[in-house]
This record gives sequence, C-alpha cells and structure tokens, in this order.
Amino acid sequence: MRIARFGREEFLNERFEYQPGEIVGCWEPLQGGKTHLLYQMLDVAMTQQPHLRTVSMMPKSIDPATNAWAKRLSLQIIGDWPPPKRWLREQPRGYVLWPPHLKPPATVEQNRAQLAGVFRRCLSEQFRGGQSLTFADDVYLLAALLELNMDLEEFWTAGGGPKAGLWFSNQKPSGTQGGGAVSTFSYSAPTHFIFGKDTDHRNQRRFAEIGGGVDPRLVAETVQNLPMHRIKTAAGWKNISEKLYIHKGGPWMAVIGL
Repeated sequence: MRIARFGREEFLNERFEYQPGEIVGCWEPLQGGKTHLLYQMLDVAMTQQPHLRTVSMMPKSIDPATNAWAKRLSLQIIGDWPPPKRWLREQPRGYVLWPPHLKPPATVEQNRAQLAGVFRRCLSEQFRGGQSLTFADDVYLLAALLELNMDLEEFWTAGGGPKAGLWFSNQKPSGTQGGGAVSTFSYSAPTHFIFGKDTDHRNQRRFAEIGGGVDPRLVAETVQNLPMHRIKTAAGWKNISEKLYIHKGGPWMAVIGL
C-alpha cells in the first residue's frame, strides 16, 4: 500500500472529509501534538457539517489548551448538561462540557461520581438524539477513571444509525498495567485513525486490530519512524510528531506534516 504525504494545510483544506456518525480515534504519547490536530480537524468537520450538535468533553480540572481552542472555535464552555436555555441572538457553534471539580472535604470518589453523572447525561443525549459529534480529548479519563466505558461503547458499536459520532484521543493503545482500560471497541470502530510517533512494541501489536485491509506491519514501521520537530508553542518548546492518518474506507494512508 502506498503512503501519501500531505502538508497540514492541504490535509485539512483539501483531503479530510467527515461524514456524520463516523468515529475518529487518535493514539499518541503525551505532549506529541494530538490535541492540536484534532481540534483543527474538528473545526473542519463543524464547517462541513454545521447541523451536528458538537460537544467537547473535558474531565480535567485545568487545561489551558481547551480554553484556547474553545475561544478559537467559538465553543461555549458550560459546567453542566443540558446547556442552559437562554434567549441567545446567536447559538454557539458548539459546547465544551467542563464540569467543576469538587473541592475538599469531598473525596476523590465523590468527585469522580459527580463528574461521571454530568458526562453520562451528555453522552446519553448525544447518542439518543443523534446527528451529533462528541469529542473526548482524553478518553482514558472518561472510560476508566470515571467508569463510562459502557456509555462510550454505544457510540463505538451503534453510533452509525443515529449519526452519533465520537472523536477521542488516547495515550497508550496497549492500555495500562494495574489500572482500568478503554474498551477494545475503540480500536476496531473508527473510520479515521491518527497515530503519532510511538516506538513501544506493546502498543504496535494493537495495530493488527484495525482490520479493513490495513497492513499492521506497514503501520508499525511508519509510526516508529515518523519525524519529530522541535516546535515553540504557547506552553513552551515541545517535540511534536508528524502523524500517520488512516481512512479505513479505502483503505488510504498518509503522513501528515506540521
């Protein structure tokens, strides 16, 4: 299979196309630039499909990148679900669901239960209402720590019918040792796959689960050899990886530059 190569602007403006209900999955170690690319792609998807009810879910208490992207993409930050009913002259382009964390003396368990309840209400409405796009920037926190795997599996196994698409990112395809894990459906369900540079052979073994005619050996070879670039960002200097993009419909594969 031939692997194409596109610059970031060409990929976003001329190559990437999103259809309602499709799953987008991204795997890359921490601080490799995956959130930046996914929000760029989200901007394109919202432009192509403006009727989709778009929600980005943020379970962390602090995340400067989410604040920045919410402002850049005109997403309204809300702390509970459903969104407040207000007489707005103009509806927001979408939402960032960012519930406040409970402070001590609340326990960790109480805080997680409170967060899970808010996100569960959103996931249920996004799935059952359909015609939606839900973005889980760090799916491990939602699936494992907040125990929402079963709620997310509805999207991964049956989201195509109601056109309820789920986008997500994860740091480790191979899962964690001793902790919870993200459902294995997350690895077989996507139409769009994105991988950053990863030299861990335990993670590369998961590539065989992609299916759809994708050669896992070619994926492993490409992912471990993706170029890295030293880039100055708003959060300081970072080593940012180019990305391997796979569309399972062809299948088609391309390396996406910065």
